[in-house]
Amino acid sequence: MGNFEEEYDDGVIIDTICAGCDLFRPVNDLSLCDECFAKLERDLIRSRDWAYSVTAFMVAEDQLEALRERVIRDHGAAYELIEDPHAPKKRKGKNKRSHSRSTQRKREIAAKAIRDYDTETVLQSARDFLRQQDEEWMNFSRLSQHLYETFYKLKPKHLGPKGKKYKSLLKFIADYPDDFEVRQDDENKGIYWMRLR
Repeated sequence: MGNFEEEYDDGVIIDTICAGCDLFRPVNDLSLCDECFAKLERDLIRSRDWAYSVTAFMVAEDQLEALRERVIRDHGAAYELIEDPHAPKKRKGKNKRSHSRSTQRKREIAAKAIRDYDTETVLQSARDFLRQQDEEWMNFSRLSQHLYETFYKLKPKHLGPKGKKYKSLLKFIADYPDDFEVRQDDENKGIYWMRLR
């Protein structure tokens, strides 16, 4: 278990929400999971934003249009993540509050979330949640999602002993080895599994 610091600082941020799909997933420095990053790449190629595309960076200038045609042939012309820059602007309605199911769910979660909590309350909630599960090892992202939904605007840097500022929930949980055992997935280094001791 020892060297958590090196394992976390490999460019993958754990226990965060992807800015593209709103799911708890490992994300890159753009706050996008692998799937959404691939969609962004295809959208940049569709809109001919060659300077911003990592894929286009490695392609010769005379091959860029062929790359765009291949993306459109394989994945369609419709934009997947960003707005089509050439589409006519939609007029916004007067009601600015979103009524999407996702937004309503976020509001419901925030309304029920515990606002007054401390380190021990969060640790106890994690222990209780793990005890209720059937499987021995659980994907850490499930516990992470549970804690973020249970506690209002949970910030790991406010947890733990005074003066300790955790950058992620995983580092916080890993600092309690008497309670929790955490291991990295053998095949996917961005996935962590955990169980109660």
